[in-house]
Amino acid sequence: MKKTLILFMFCLTALLFGCEPIENNNGGKEMPILPEESYGVEIGTFYVENRNMTLRLMDITSLYQEVGYIRWAVPVNHVSFQNLPETLRETVKAYALGSSTQVYQMKWHGETVYHLICSVYDEIRSVYKPSGERIVFSTMGEYLQFLMEVSDVNCLLLISTEVVKSAEGAPNILDGTWQSDWLHLHHDIGGGNGSGIDDQVELYAELPFSISEVSHFKQDGTGYLRTVKTLKNGKKEIAYDPFNYWLTNYQSNDGFTGYDYLCVFAAGDTIEFTARSWDDFNKVFDRAFTFVTYPWYKQKSDPFSSKNGDPKYGIPEKDKKSPIVGRWTGVDKSAAGSFGIKSFTWVFRGDGTGYLLSGRHFFYSFAYTVDDKSGSDIQLTLYKYDTGFYIEDGFWTEGDMTYSYVQQPTPKGKKMKAKVYDDGNCLELQGWTSRAADFSTTPIVFQRVNK
Repeated sequence: MKKTLILFMFCLTALLFGCEPIENNNGGKEMPILPEESYGVEIGTFYVENRNMTLRLMDITSLYQEVGYIRWAVPVNHVSFQNLPETLRETVKAYALGSSTQVYQMKWHGETVYHLICSVYDEIRSVYKPSGERIVFSTMGEYLQFLMEVSDVNCLLLISTEVVKSAEGAPNILDGTWQSDWLHLHHDIGGGNGSGIDDQVELYAELPFSISEVSHFKQDGTGYLRTVKTLKNGKKEIAYDPFNYWLTNYQSNDGFTGYDYLCVFAAGDTIEFTARSWDDFNKVFDRAFTFVTYPWYKQKSDPFSSKNGDPKYGIPEKDKKSPIVGRWTGVDKSAAGSFGIKSFTWVFRGDGTGYLLSGRHFFYSFAYTVDDKSGSDIQLTLYKYDTGFYIEDGFWTEGDMTYSYVQQPTPKGKKMKAKVYDDGNCLELQGWTSRAADFSTTPIVFQRVNK
């Protein structure tokens, strides 16, 4: 479970706001002013040397009156970080610099104890006395017995961990021409040594088309994304999307180089992307360091430079024939398992493609098919790409806690039920729910965005 949480962690950023770039006095482009939603109270900002990054810790406890602890709802009794026992503060801070952290207080055998919940630490090793001494459970059975014996459990503190982004003084080695397609699979790159293995594995052979994308970046902050959909009969559908871009974050540590970059597309979209490389962007970059991905490879030139088309990175218009088409934004405010307000945006275009955002940050692109429609109910199949792939995607297995690549993977699309209602302005998607403190779920309602 811990490994799964780590694999799926991504940085959640602010709500999406579109904005035109502003000309500065030097004739260049200034970063567009994008208002950000801020929640909670800042505890502090800390530089983490071994990760070469600065992290901001935010107290978001006031967002909740009760939250889910282990498997039951408990009340929130907000205690600020500075009012925790002094002997416990450094431990809580160390946890929070690893990942967002929850601090619980409870009674056990007549004594007050504290339980810290954080996705990068084992819960069995995270119970402490007020003195800061860790309580050791020799077996899982002892830990489970502890959970049965605790009483008066309440939540003292919820800490959200944010990366403080900066690209000040960063070299722009992202510039150039990069191509991604559905053939060149990159796997076994998780070791951090850059020795990725490239295979040719067709992605989604059952679809009647494949997609290639070309991103071109210039040093002056302009560029374009060209999308080429190639049908089985050889016909090509082209989209051409010019953009202005800004580097928003830069990291370089132990052979790893990474950027976040913000694209303001001419057609209206504003999206922040991630690019990660183990070879200083000489040959390849990946969206994230996962076991399997279809990465972007550096090219000397754009192989589709003679082909042009209309832009597609804007807000799709309402389509009477296909009610799923549109831009949809919803908010998750779960009180169990994960905490904080998270905004997600789905874009379904009329050409059978789209993408998912977390805040304004790119999560993945996808192709989709509408397999059935009955009233407000729609049956979809999603084929995600330009992202990492995991166990459920058919590329690798985890047997004895070790990574094992599937030698002949057969990736398939994922079925998803959808419901469009309220005159086509509300969308619910299978599996997208908010969890209350008692772990009950309610669907996230995505609202149509018209501008």
